[in-house]
Amino acid sequence: MSTWSVYEFSRLYKSNITKYEGDHLKLEHSQFEALKQLLTCSEADHDKLFRYGFEKRQEVLVCQNYVGVICLPCGDQIEILPKTHRKSVNKESDESISWNRSNLIKMLKATRYLPGKVAEHASLDMTKMPLLDVFIQLFLQEVSLLIKRGVARQYETHESNEPFIKGRILVSQQIRHNLVNKHHHFIAFDELTTNRPENRLIKSALHWSLKRVTAKTQHLCRELLFHFEEVTSSKAIWQDLNAWQRGRHLSHYEAIRPWIEMIFKDQSPTSVNGSKSMLSILFPMERVFEDYVPICLKKQFQNDDLKTQTSSQYLISHTPSDSKKRTNDGKLFQLKPDLHIQAENKLIIGDTKWKVIDENFPESPRVHRRPVCLSQATLPDSFKLS
Repeated sequence: MSTWSVYEFSRLYKSNITKYEGDHLKLEHSQFEALKQLLTCSEADHDKLFRYGFEKRQEVLVCQNYVGVICLPCGDQIEILPKTHRKSVNKESDESISWNRSNLIKMLKATRYLPGKVAEHASLDMTKMPLLDVFIQLFLQEVSLLIKRGVARQYETHESNEPFIKGRILVSQQIRHNLVNKHHHFIAFDELTTNRPENRLIKSALHWSLKRVTAKTQHLCRELLFHFEEVTSSKAIWQDLNAWQRGRHLSHYEAIRPWIEMIFKDQSPTSVNGSKSMLSILFPMERVFEDYVPICLKKQFQNDDLKTQTSSQYLISHTPSDSKKRTNDGKLFQLKPDLHIQAENKLIIGDTKWKVIDENFPESPRVHRRPVCLSQATLPDSFKLS
């Protein structure tokens, strides 16, 4: 099992063997076709994950602005890292890759894209692991805390033909099965067991993790599986998810459920489930960055009012000649800035963009865009700037 690290907008080419080539990656035929299958899956939007095309008569998949990990059917993993410090993905850039993972984990923790309280205290040593190992390690820590608080049990009714009496005798089954066999009793009894939907899902998630992580994480998986030895693996994931109970006696299970959903269920836009053999956890980097920036700014503007995505103002108002009633009282082009900071004597409006700035060319048109100025003189008389 190998982990191949690439960056946003890296190119993945089809080749005879999997190997790095500069900033890009060549994939073996079966791996490349597996990714193509992920794109055509109805559960995934290929425009968001990859862009498929040809370059010099060669098939290519271009990574988009999603970061995370994709598990290939062969057992290999492709981790897509943020484009910051994108220089090379060769072996000599291991330190850069670890630094990039560290930043990504820091942003995901701050923005709550990683569920659970354990994620807030993730060890920096995790940055040396593949991304999937980092996610699974955080999940395993939540399971470990759950075990310390106690694995939930419930009474389960069993019916069996036994040489002893326990519970109650089922008369009709007793006559049918034991009319001659007098020393047996067909009985029904309740037994306190840990085999309940929540624990079945956890055990299935541990088995799923065991096949896809490195040796160190596998060891921790096996230790936790020991506590679920009496539990059977889930045979119906959807049914067990719907049967998940909530209450005061199961409050310590609440931190586990988001991880289970991230692994088994395509519930949020942050996790993409292409197929059972290619389960992937991906995060939209632009959205993560837009959520992370206000968190950092709130620490700097503690005494000011900071809002995000406010939509109370409009660009212009239109007064038509007729007397027909207009929606929004004739207001047009609703404004929705990313940042709205109301300081003591000034108002700050900001826009958040996930871009890599080249400091050597500060006036480059790729980095700097001049705002379009709109004056009242350029508008018809019936329109007015707000």
